[in-house]
Amino acid sequence: MKNIFTDKKIRYGAFSTVITLVFIALLIVVNLVIGELDYKIDMTSAETYSISDKTKEVLSGLDKDITIYTMFKTGNSDSIVTRVGKVLDQYARDSHITVENKDLYLYPEFAKQYSSEDKTVNLNSLIVTNGSKFRVIDYSEYFDTSGVLNVESCVTSAINYVGLESTPVVYAVTGHGEIEPQVFSSFVKQAELANYEIKTLDLIKEDIPSDCSALFITTSYRDYSDEEVQKVKDYLTNDGRLLFVASDLKKADHPKLLSIINGYGLELGETYVMESDMENYRSYPFEVFAHLTAHSINDSLKANSYKVLAYGANAVKVLELKKQGLEIEDVLTTSDTAYIKGEGNMSPNPEDGDETGRFTIAAAVTDSTYTDKAHATKLIVCGSLYMLDANVDSAVNGANASFLVNCLNWLNDTEENVYIAPKSLADGKLENITAADVNKIKIFAWGVIPGLLLVIGAVVCIRRHNG
Repeated sequence: MKNIFTDKKIRYGAFSTVITLVFIALLIVVNLVIGELDYKIDMTSAETYSISDKTKEVLSGLDKDITIYTMFKTGNSDSIVTRVGKVLDQYARDSHITVENKDLYLYPEFAKQYSSEDKTVNLNSLIVTNGSKFRVIDYSEYFDTSGVLNVESCVTSAINYVGLESTPVVYAVTGHGEIEPQVFSSFVKQAELANYEIKTLDLIKEDIPSDCSALFITTSYRDYSDEEVQKVKDYLTNDGRLLFVASDLKKADHPKLLSIINGYGLELGETYVMESDMENYRSYPFEVFAHLTAHSINDSLKANSYKVLAYGANAVKVLELKKQGLEIEDVLTTSDTAYIKGEGNMSPNPEDGDETGRFTIAAAVTDSTYTDKAHATKLIVCGSLYMLDANVDSAVNGANASFLVNCLNWLNDTEENVYIAPKSLADGKLENITAADVNKIKIFAWGVIPGLLLVIGAVVCIRRHNG
């Protein structure tokens, strides 16, 4: 019995047991300490439960107390609601942010005070408030059925919004057969996330309001009247801002509308620009992946490796005769091997006689001729109305809308928009691919893989025959 402690096996076993117990004790202590610090590590590949540095910057600048109300059912085990709760826990760590749940079934009267004709408070909605100013975020806004969680972008935008003294208003000109701005749903949604309010304006009936932060002009069916054009020109000469996104405008049909941009040294071509190199277009030559120039408008797009799809674009050209003092900068261009067909030529292929070279698709104009750098007229002229189409925008994961919102920020002399990318709950993501990429995939799928299988089959047959 006395030799039990001198037996090597027993000693090693006891030592291992002690080490194991010490290790378990350390784990318990560390777990308790971490629990007290409320520190959690987000192990998801997309950092689903974390907030970005951009959001942390916004929170660090808060000087007002903000409450985020959640309309979750008590005891709700919905996986999305659980995820949202974990993200909101990150916000609640800031001393100015309070997160509180108001079960919609238990507090129906509470929700009514935040409902309106435009938006009702539904189950699982979020309400971000600062005093009397608030924003309601519907469940469908922060999560869609494709598995994309956009809660951080929505909440951070709402925090910015309720902290603003006033909201900048963009007026979309209507009354000439233009497409209603709400049809451009992707752009409108991103503009609202950037805290712009978009309203319509009929220049025949109304003057341009004093709170107009930017005028938004798109392709019209009918030309403007002299009176309408004069209203726009008067507005622009008084430090006005214009986002002009249009294509398919003919000089013969819209001379008065086009005179607005002609006055700032620009004109629109009347046929589409096309790319000859498959690396530079999506499926067809007129689906141009625009080159992003070295301009502040494009900084965030480049940082996120985004591609802007200039579908059916007309070239933006600089007039030979223009007033002095204009600063005109390229923002979007084609490659050096692009081409433009002559009027009436419908061939998609490059031919002798086509105008070739690098063409401008979007340009930024600054005019401080009669004032100084602190007071200037600013325009963005973009030759592709179809960039605003929600389906075109979805093909490049919202890059077109992001670009146009960045244009609004540049026009308003504001810092780059706080962009927070949505997070996919599924592993991996689809990237934008060019026509050349499609061909490579086809060659690999239809040629390389079947060829390898044939070779392997032939080798197996030969070995069996020889065996």
